[in-house]
Amino acid sequence: MSLAPSERATFFDRVLRAIPGWNYYQLLRIEPNATPARIKAAFHAFALEFHPDEVDDDEDDACREKADTIFRRGAEAYRVLSTASTRARYDEGLRRGDLRLVEVQAKPRAKPRTLEDIALTAKGKAHARKADQLLSIGDFDRARSPLASACQEEPANDDLKERLEMLWEALACAPE
Repeated sequence: MSLAPSERATFFDRVLRAIPGWNYYQLLRIEPNATPARIKAAFHAFALEFHPDEVDDDEDDACREKADTIFRRGAEAYRVLSTASTRARYDEGLRRGDLRLVEVQAKPRAKPRTLEDIALTAKGKAHARKADQLLSIGDFDRARSPLASACQEEPANDDLKERLEMLWEALACAPE
């Protein structure tokens, strides 16, 4: 975003005031009939605009916190709209006037589970452990391979598949 720090803070304030009245489609600036590819592209654009890491270092922590709040809501929208079953439940609730999917917004923050915790088999856990180690040092690119191997060992493990997809999305959104 090419706004000066003071303009960005004002812009974030306006967005924060508006968000409670926006549905997920409005937040990501897409039509309700958007394709999965369009949803992904819209979230990528959203992340470039609102990810806290995109806030300049010379801006204050309050601006970064505002960006974080906005980004979390956008990530919530993406999680819901990018999965057909949750999108269908969301659309049903939206027709009743619910702007957010209740089960997503009410989810308490739990202690993060490691990939090794998610894996179920010994081989899957071994691959997941390696991916955890790489992720812990910020090497997302190299973590892909052991996480993909864990998914191959456990093809029915949807949680591992979801984490691999999240890793791919994070890499796609990362600046080059």
